[in-house]
Amino acid sequence: MIAVILVKGIYVLPNIDARQITVAEMAPHVHSFGMNENKVEKISNWLIDWIKLNLASGKIKPYDMLPPKGDLAFHIGVSKGTMQNVFRCVEDRGFVESKQRIGTFIKPSGYVSEKLTSKREIAAAAVKKYLKQNNYQPGDKIVSTRQLSQIIGFSNTTIRIAFTSLISENIIEKKGNVFVVRYINFETDELKQATLADKVADKIKQYVKNDFSAGDKLPTNGELAKRFNVSIKTIHDSMKLLIKEGILSSRRGRYGTIVAGDGEKTELYNYEKIELKIRQYIHDNCEVGAKLPTIAEFSEIFKMSQKTIKRALNNLSEDGYLTFVRGRYGGTFVTDIPQDIYEAYKWLALSSDYVSILEN
Repeated sequence: MIAVILVKGIYVLPNIDARQITVAEMAPHVHSFGMNENKVEKISNWLIDWIKLNLASGKIKPYDMLPPKGDLAFHIGVSKGTMQNVFRCVEDRGFVESKQRIGTFIKPSGYVSEKLTSKREIAAAAVKKYLKQNNYQPGDKIVSTRQLSQIIGFSNTTIRIAFTSLISENIIEKKGNVFVVRYINFETDELKQATLADKVADKIKQYVKNDFSAGDKLPTNGELAKRFNVSIKTIHDSMKLLIKEGILSSRRGRYGTIVAGDGEKTELYNYEKIELKIRQYIHDNCEVGAKLPTIAEFSEIFKMSQKTIKRALNNLSEDGYLTFVRGRYGGTFVTDIPQDIYEAYKWLALSSDYVSILEN
């Protein structure tokens, strides 16, 4: 049994015994996927149905913990990135909650999540607005998720997860390999609530204002995650928001994260430049599951050493965009599509221009 209690400074589950559900009792080996089938959608629906059925029968209880994402992904036969997207989708739909250093637990009825508005909800609202503005009618074919991603500014993966929600609302439906409009008489009020990343970004702004000056070294993402009681992923997303506002800039290297001086321009390392180029290559040319060129081929394309290419690919893998498969039919495969090149920034530094803005 797993006893999870409330500890000062860390958000945890109530003081109850939570059972760890095993992969074996979930029987994931029954899964099979068609050539163009949306794996995230299919696995998400299966997992939600499994949770509903087993809660009703008493085989599982609220606060029981799901198996680790990697273990479940391995037994189903998909990438860890795919399973991560599944868990996000199921969490967005209110059936589970993920907490750093704890795991993913089954949510009880009436449980209030710390998450405010998800990317999936905001993307779904944006899709609704697009359908209305472009006068779509029931039966009309919707542009591809990749085209829609470029139009409304969300990643292809986020759009696909949003489509799962819109299907459950009977607004769209899938016919063969395309999505079509099913119902159009819906409201298109924009979601104005902040996501958890927005909320944390505001807290980081105040923290920077109170504690930092130009030239100071910032804490790591892990240290910030502990300070603000959220996951490293949430800190990463919050930082990306601040980058897009021009508040932060990025620098990798042994000197860590520092506050940039006035007018100072930081030159990227070669592997950082290549990482940006590969991200753009993936964004422009790939779908999830696509196999990338080899390290040697990228080396020839970008005129950089294979060592530099390998380091850039490793960083992209750590960020969840790639996975490496060994063997005769192995290679480097895409697990998620970057929204834009700003997502390359993971180690961040404050722009001193923002310090004066905060003071005004």
